[in-house]
Amino acid sequence: MKVIQTVFLLCAIVLCLYACQEETVQASEPDTEATLVANSTLPRLMERVSLLDGSLDNLIDNANCFLVDLPVTVAINGTTITVNSSNDYPAILELLSQSDNTSVAITYPITIILSDYTAITIENQAALLAQVATCAGPNQPDIDIECVDFQYPFSIAVFDVNFEVTETVTILDDETLFYFLQTLSSGVIASINYPISLVKADGTVITVNTNEELETAIASAENTCDEDDDNNHNDANCTEAQVSASLVDCFWRITNFAGNQELEYEFYFTDDGSFTFSTDPTSSTVYTGNWEVAISEGSLVLNVSNINTELTVLNGSWIIDECSEDQLTIHSGNQEITLQKVCENATPFECFENLQTTICDEENPFDGFVAMNLEQLFINTISCTQEFTYSFHYSQVDAETDVSPIFPTSYTNTSSQETLYLRIEDLQGTFQIFTINISVEECCTNNTVLTENLVLYMPFANETKDLVSNWEASNTYNYVADRAGNSACAIAFNGNEMVEIPVTNTNQIVQGDSFSVSLWFKMQNTNPSNYEILFQKGSAVSEGFQISVFDLNTPVFSDADSGYGLWDDPWNMDANLPTDTTNWHHLVITVDGNNTVGLYRDGAQQNVDENASIDIGNTPLMNYILGNGFEGHLDDIRVYKTALNPNQVSVLYNLEADCNVCL
Repeated sequence: MKVIQTVFLLCAIVLCLYACQEETVQASEPDTEATLVANSTLPRLMERVSLLDGSLDNLIDNANCFLVDLPVTVAINGTTITVNSSNDYPAILELLSQSDNTSVAITYPITIILSDYTAITIENQAALLAQVATCAGPNQPDIDIECVDFQYPFSIAVFDVNFEVTETVTILDDETLFYFLQTLSSGVIASINYPISLVKADGTVITVNTNEELETAIASAENTCDEDDDNNHNDANCTEAQVSASLVDCFWRITNFAGNQELEYEFYFTDDGSFTFSTDPTSSTVYTGNWEVAISEGSLVLNVSNINTELTVLNGSWIIDECSEDQLTIHSGNQEITLQKVCENATPFECFENLQTTICDEENPFDGFVAMNLEQLFINTISCTQEFTYSFHYSQVDAETDVSPIFPTSYTNTSSQETLYLRIEDLQGTFQIFTINISVEECCTNNTVLTENLVLYMPFANETKDLVSNWEASNTYNYVADRAGNSACAIAFNGNEMVEIPVTNTNQIVQGDSFSVSLWFKMQNTNPSNYEILFQKGSAVSEGFQISVFDLNTPVFSDADSGYGLWDDPWNMDANLPTDTTNWHHLVITVDGNNTVGLYRDGAQQNVDENASIDIGNTPLMNYILGNGFEGHLDDIRVYKTALNPNQVSVLYNLEADCNVCL
């Protein structure tokens, strides 16, 4: 039975009050360069970042400057859907993709939320179209800045006329920030409590420490990404690098230009930013031009220049509407062009070239040796219309005489710098030899934060591996999508399997140690009486400690020696949580040197017990266990030899899901 103690209730009330504002009396002269001044550049930039982005539901309302408040009922091609959350948008997209009719019929009345968070009731289609007319058009410049976001929470100090701090306001989200910035016009004097962090559209996290750094970070991020402010429901949102790489691969043919599908021009794009084109691959008349893929005013564009022939109409900036590996749809004004990639080869030798490649050694520690699949790296990536055979060799002579081939699918380099020889032979027996210079380097791309005192880290990127010790499970497990939808980046348990992780001198935890365990879980079982262990020290419930769910799937931390238990008491206050098998939840247990135990869920502290009478044992034991009796999904497990503070827990909660394979 869970006991909600009076002390806990008082603590919860205090925490709720603090989430709004903390009254203080503190005399401190604010740095004038750190204050927020109404109508100055920085507050205006912050306001543009905090505006509500209305492009998320463009497939419903075709408007960038407001969102339709959910739930809403719509009909597409005779099929009616009630949209309860953004998770229902893919169903709308699927129906739209099945027909040329892209109209969405809305059941009125509806409520729309404007970019300034004002709610307006819309009674009919005419009223909606009147609101749409106030928005910028598809891919046109608008006021909101979508290429960078604040990481919440952070706090702002408010001063009186004597420059004494009268309150500290905690900013929890964009809406809270937007409304706070409006108070500056009434003479409020405020200052941001630095440092704070921002995250760019590509996932890069920026930490700033002054107003000047914050202003620079926001201003420099503007228009650096595709804000996706269009109504193209099949927009693939390709990047500059992806489109550029695709353009230089093979050649491209215009298959549709202003309704004309008979054009035969073939374009060959090169890495130096130039291209050639002709009306036929064998034509002696070749034209030239220049190209560049870039971000302009929030849109991904193909810039074409220096064409001085009959196709000068192609010169200019073309917005990329839709993109795939072999097709681009672009437009400029009311002109639309479809480009199709075509790869044709006269001989297989045209498909290959001498290569200089770098292979990443992501092991910890780095040793310069990597198991690799040569076939996958250098053959399967080639698009070639002519048939050929191949073999890899250690020497030029072996390749020419076709002897001592290397087994390609399980090859490990013999040195950090080496040359292999690839023999390509056509069906007539003619062959050519290509060199492959391989350089093995330490190049882990994991930019994860909070690695100090990290002693166990398992992201489950299609593997069950601790990236701190490099221990890897030998059993086969089932991997599923993580909370961000990354395929095979979380582990699934069926209730009858578990993972045993060896305890080492580095990751061992005994009584008196400060430690924290952070993990993400998603339940798949709603039996209220099942006791399911997510993480435990020791191989049995009679030793170490357990982080479990029990009694309506309520998270609980317990030890084995004293019978101690700390519950997530607010869990059952939400009627949806005990049967929630759809959403991921973040769970963190912290224990400090004074045995103060904290339980955090979804970024917020749910329970705390100071000087708790826990006893996890003085022996390290042999294993940590994952998934004992658990039916559900786990991800991003971290164990620290320190007690994380609330800010660090918040950082972990706000981290995007990853598929790291190195640390």
